[in-house]
Order: sequence, then C-alpha cells, then structure tokens
Amino acid sequence: MPQIQIRCPSCNTNGIIEVEDNALKNVTRGLLAVYVKVNTICEHSFITYVDKNLKIRDYFITDFQIEIPEKIPFEKIEEQIPESKIINLDLIKLNLPAILITYVIKSIFLKRKIVLIFEEEFLYSHIINFFKYITQDLFEINISIISNEEYNANSKTYKDFMVFDGNEIIRNVKKSINPKKLAVEKQIVYNFFSEVDGDSALILLRNDIQRAFMLSKAIVDIIQNQKRDEKINILKISKELEDTYQIKLDSKYLNLLIEIVRYYFKIDVPNISQSFLNSI
Repeated sequence: MPQIQIRCPSCNTNGIIEVEDNALKNVTRGLLAVYVKVNTICEHSFITYVDKNLKIRDYFITDFQIEIPEKIPFEKIEEQIPESKIINLDLIKLNLPAILITYVIKSIFLKRKIVLIFEEEFLYSHIINFFKYITQDLFEINISIISNEEYNANSKTYKDFMVFDGNEIIRNVKKSINPKKLAVEKQIVYNFFSEVDGDSALILLRNDIQRAFMLSKAIVDIIQNQKRDEKINILKISKELEDTYQIKLDSKYLNLLIEIVRYYFKIDVPNISQSFLNSI
C-alpha cells in the first residue's frame, strides 16, 4: 500500500500513514479524505486531504470534541439508503471538502439560500440529492449549483445567496458565517467523514441534523406555549430540555440551537451571555 508522510495540524508531530490502493482509483480532480485516528501518529485525530500524487493538500480538524446529544427520541425516517446512481458517496467525499459541507449545513441552519460553484455537471444531481437526504422532511433547503461562468455573468441575481466555491466563501450574506465559530457544525461533519462505512456515515450525518432540528423546534414550542407577558428565560428552557430528554447540553451546542430558533424559525430570542454559557 502507498505510504504518505504527514504532519499533525495540531501538534506538528510527523508520521506515516498507509492508503488503500483502491481508494486512489477515483481520485482524478478531487481529493481523497483520509481519516487519521487517535494514536496513529500522535494523540490527535484529524482528516487529511491528498491528491492523486499522494501530496497533502489540506487538513480538517475540530477545535475540540463537542458532545452531540444522542438520546433524542424522534420519528424514524426510512433507513433505506439511496442507490449510488442517486447519491454516490465516494463522489461526494472526493469533491465536497469537509469545510464546504460545514458551510452549507450552517447556511441551511440559518435558512439562507445557497449557490455552489462547480464545473462538473455530472456532480450536480448527486450533490443536491445528498443535501436533500440529510435534511429530509426537516430543514427546507434552497441550493443551486452553477458554473463559474454562469455566476460571473449573473452575480447580481445571487446577491442574497450564500455563494461557495470549493473551500472559499465567495458571498457571505450579512456575515452569516464566521469560520472561527463553527465548532458544532465542524464536529457533525467530522463525525461523518470519520465513519468508514458509507451507509452508516450518511445515516449518522442525517441523524445529527435531525436532532438539531428536533431540539431547536422543542425550544420554539416551549416559547410559544409561554404566557404572553412572560420573558424568555434561556436557562430555564435549557434545563427543561435536559430534564425532558435526559441529556447534557454543551454550551456551544445550545448556542447553535438558539441560532436555529432565531434565524430558521424566526423567533426573537435574546442573546446568550458568555457568563451564562460558561455556567452550563
């Protein structure tokens, strides 16, 4: 098997990993995402991207581990995985960098319209079907995929869209995305890429998105059932969620839920103070 010398992006430790020969067969223009487990070369885990010549092109890491709630009862969505002609997961992982998927998921959570710039038309249906599957029957999505030429010719048409080209944010409507504040979204995508089995990875990603929807919707229901003159108390609401679902909400995860409530469900909720976040 081919060997690649890599350096941990967190601690700069050098090491060597091996890549399966068949994993490189489909790498032409795309990049192969290789998950490096804890204690492979150091105490950190991360994703490294290599090209067909086995050169390191990029890394994807999470800032720190965040617990994503799992004990959330929700209606079971049919577990049938789309055929590869509908969603080719190998093509998705080769051509959609982890950070791009992170940006798109964040935009969906904020109910933003999205444009992806891609030149390879054969990818269009796979990409659209991928995002439809992981958000099915929950978050509404508005995603268009166009060529760079088409975007340049009609850029004014997309002034209200989040626009992404590979790893780059071309248009960031109302500064919706702060790349330094994507800890939860990056953790969700990291979990997806680190799962070796394709079907399991797809279900894992969809379920994490479903939990975010269900918990944020639960917050909306709590607020709407309050008395008209009762002030919104985030501390009280978070404790009610924790008691109801027997979970512990990470402060950053709770902050994401509040963002979804505010921007996706259009419910005016107060900002969460840093002192409050530090207390939970």
